[in-house]
Amino acid sequence: MKLSEMNFESKSDSKRKNKIQEDYEKLKNLSQEDLMSMLNNEMEKQKRNGTFDYDGIVAAIDSMKIYLPKQAYENIKKILENLK
Repeated sequence: MKLSEMNFESKSDSKRKNKIQEDYEKLKNLSQEDLMSMLNNEMEKQKRNGTFDYDGIVAAIDSMKIYLPKQAYENIKKILENLK
């Protein structure tokens, strides 16, 4: 086996990519209104539980940037600014 054929991806990286793909498949056909409603519900739940992590959300969105159309990414960033 050549070095270029070896898979250096860790199990945690693989699991994270699979989770992102699963989440994408669940959400890809939802309307913007439905997505915003889900976001608001989850945000309120996390705030009540004391688990709301703005920096974690920003990091997650930044990690998905390459999978998102530029306009979608910009819209998400604007929404995130309003969550502060």
